[in-house]
Amino acid sequence: MTRKRIDLTGQRFGRLVAVKDAGYAKHHSRVWECKCDCGNTTSVKAENLTRGYVRSCGCLANAVQHQAIKKVQGWVLDHDMKEHTRISLLTRKISSNNTSGIKGVSWNSARKMWIAQLEFQHIVVLYSSFAKKEDAIKARREAEEKYFKPVLEKYHRDKE
Repeated sequence: MTRKRIDLTGQRFGRLVAVKDAGYAKHHSRVWECKCDCGNTTSVKAENLTRGYVRSCGCLANAVQHQAIKKVQGWVLDHDMKEHTRISLLTRKISSNNTSGIKGVSWNSARKMWIAQLEFQHIVVLYSSFAKKEDAIKARREAEEKYFKPVLEKYHRDKE
């Protein structure tokens, strides 16, 4: 049984226009060289064109992804960014790779010390070493109280 070869020359598939038959790929799939609206040339299996699986050289996915990123950035700027601070980051849950159980407190094995750190508005406002974990926790909590609490209260996010 031989399949009838279909001529796709000049046909449009999304942003792609089939230019010429490029022969066969693996598994006897016919491949077409296509010109994308963005100017790129790409080779695509005929079945992927005709079934609508491929509609661009990849630029369409990039454009869709770029739009999604812009949408998220817009939401962040409108709802979450206050006074050069992402409010949601102040109240986010502890990271799964945290070993101390406290945000901003970690063990420095080289120095054999506990480190308490806090960054606020792109400035490191706390980076101190402590012999006792409890002292590092206390320093971190005091810094959160001083820097985070006023912003959270101002924007009514202190209950999160």
